[in-house]
Parts: sequence; structure tokens; C-alpha cells
Amino acid sequence: MPASYVFVQKQDKHSWVKRLLFATLFLFPFIAFFLWLLSLNLLKPEMLIRILADVSLPPAAVLVLLAMIVFDDVAKKFYHSASLYIDDVGVRLKFPPKSRWAILGVLEKDIPWTELKEATYAEHFQVIQLRPKSGAGLLNIRLKDWQLQNTSSNLNSGNAAPDLLKAFRELRIFEKYPANSQLVEAGFDLTKHPATKLLSFGIFILIAYSFVDTMLQQEEYAFFNLSYLLPHIVSGVTFAVILAGLMFKASKREFIPRSNVIGLAIMSGLVFGVTSYVGGIRINQLTGGPLLEARYHRDASCLNLLPEDKNLPVVEYPYYARNYWCSKNIDEVLTVKVRKGLFGLYQFDLRERNQTIGHYKKKS
Repeated sequence: MPASYVFVQKQDKHSWVKRLLFATLFLFPFIAFFLWLLSLNLLKPEMLIRILADVSLPPAAVLVLLAMIVFDDVAKKFYHSASLYIDDVGVRLKFPPKSRWAILGVLEKDIPWTELKEATYAEHFQVIQLRPKSGAGLLNIRLKDWQLQNTSSNLNSGNAAPDLLKAFRELRIFEKYPANSQLVEAGFDLTKHPATKLLSFGIFILIAYSFVDTMLQQEEYAFFNLSYLLPHIVSGVTFAVILAGLMFKASKREFIPRSNVIGLAIMSGLVFGVTSYVGGIRINQLTGGPLLEARYHRDASCLNLLPEDKNLPVVEYPYYARNYWCSKNIDEVLTVKVRKGLFGLYQFDLRERNQTIGHYKKKS
């Protein structure tokens, strides 16, 4: 093995495209949210302009933001200009001799093997993480970012990632130092273990069903409160506990990190609870009472519809519908479709009413 291996950063000609794509993906949800509000007339363009005009940041916050942007750009230039030196003494991330970026030498890192605490190869992320005993100066090395410079070595320079990994393996670094258990668990591949693979597929099916059935349903629960949510909370918690037990049992046959078991159980419980809520509406349609047309009147606040039959639930509307209901006479009879389902839980079919409110908001 040579005195040292020297690796340099690969040149990415499309880095600006990736930055633009990342910025677009980051901003898209916010833009889509405001467009959705505008489409429902919940937010008018002049209101949005006024909100943006009223937003003011203190000078200190602006300076901190600018400093963060500048530091991030400087750090990127450093890592694209620095070289990675690996030998039997340690690993160093530093500038080549006489580099024009030498002024940024404070960003250089030097980790002797004698000062190393943990060395982890996260195969799933293709990252090597080195943690010194001091805890400071953590170094994360992405294999795909580096290529071998000293091609006269006995490593194959045709493939950069294996070269970098091979250099660490030849020094037996991963055998001499323990791995970071948290990083190893984070890199656990859910698609390779039979139990987690099956569970991941099941979660996907439940999410897909909840999404599709929510789009197709015309009815909704009368209230969004504890009495209506409790059955679905109980079902979600019960499912999570049973699933956690089964996962721990499967882990004895083939290892599954404890944190993954707990995380998957919690996620599955949440998804199952939501699916139970969506499916409960569908079950009420099939097994509950008939869908009846009941007589209602708006109240003085224009936010609630009160039934003539006191055994029926009140229909509550958000504030954005207030103008529509105020356009109705307080004595006017309003027809609402009501169904009494299992456990005495009511649900409404308000699709036609909501469409009418939407048309009213667009015209106003």
C-alpha cells in the first residue's frame, strides 16, 4: 500500500440544475397551498399582497440569514476544492499545497486513527462516518463524491466509490473501531427483511385505500370530537401493540433494529387509525340506518344548522361559509341528509351543500 491515498472531488456539471430542482421541490407545497386557498376564495390576491407587505424581519435576523447562506456557499466551495488524504496515520480533509483557497484552512479536518472513536459504513446511504473521541469534527464522506487521484496505486481507479471504501478496508478501520449504532439502524433496509417488507407493503395499501376512499366518499362524520374519534384511536393503539409484539418475535429469527420496530409500530398504528376512521364511514353506509332528509334552520351566528328534531346532531360549518348561510332567512327550511350509524354515531351527506357554497364564494 502506498504512503497515502489521495482522493479529489468529482466535478458535477449539473450542480446548478440540482439546486434549482431542490428549491422548486421545497417551495412547491407552499405555493400549492396558497393557490388552493385562492381557488376556494379563502384568500384573495390583495390579502396575500398585504400579508407579504406586513411581514418584516429584524435587521439581526436578516444578517444571520445572509451569514448562513454565505457560510453554506463557502463550505461547498471548500469541499469541492479540498482533497481527502488517507494513510496509516489518519484521514485528513485539506487543501492541496499552494491552493488559492488556503484562507479557508480553518475548515480543514484532521482525524488521527488514535483519536478515532467510531467508524461506520452506512451501505444504504453510501456514506462513511468518522467520529473522533472529542465528539467535535464529525466527518461524513459520501463515496460517490470522491475519485482516486494517485492512479499509480494498486487500487482500481476506474471506480471511485469502491476505491475509497477499499482504502478504509485495507486499513481494517471498520474492524478496529465500533460502528455508530444509530446510523446503522437508520440505514436498515426495510425491503430486505421479510417482516418489514410485508409490513411496508401493508402500510402502502392502507394509505392508498384511505386516500382513494376519501376522494370517493360523499358522507362525513357529524363531529370531529373524542366520542367519534375514540373507537379509531383504540383500534390504532391496539394494532400498534399487537404489531410490535409480532415484530419483536420476528426480530429473534432475523435481526430488526429496536428503533425500527418501535417506529414501524407507531406509524402502522397511526395509519391503521386513519384507515379505521375512513373505513368506519363506509361501514356505516353499508350497515347503518337509511340516509334521511331532515329539516334544519341556520342559527343567528350563521355558523351552525339547527335541526327541528332535537335528537339529530347540529351541523357545524367553518367561518368561510358564514356569508352564504347569512344569505338565508333564519326561518327558511334547509334540507340536510343524515344517517345514524353504528354506536349511535351520525354522519352527513353535505356534498351538494358544499358545492353550492363553493359556487357562492366564487361569485361573491
